Amino acid sequence: MLSLDAVKDMARHDISPFAVREIIEYGQEFSDSKMGRGELARCMRRKDEVVFVKLVPSYSFSLDEEVWLVKHVGRGKLR
Repeated sequence: MLSLDAVKDMARHDISPFAVREIIEYGQEFSDSKMGRGELARCMRRKDEVVFVKLVPSYSFSLDEEVWLVKHVGRGKLR
């Protein structure tokens, strides 16, 4: 599931939903100082930058099950 912030991030950084899915499934573990408790992040290198997806556990009442919510999508320069 995507949060409204994640949808805005995807539009701002020109990242497709297919790329987000690929990063979640095949990306590497990622961590930074801004991550909250229970948050999970995955990333993939693309050319000279890294594209990351941050996920948080949530609950879907419509599906009546626990889900991972895409909280944030972004890009960063490799150092």
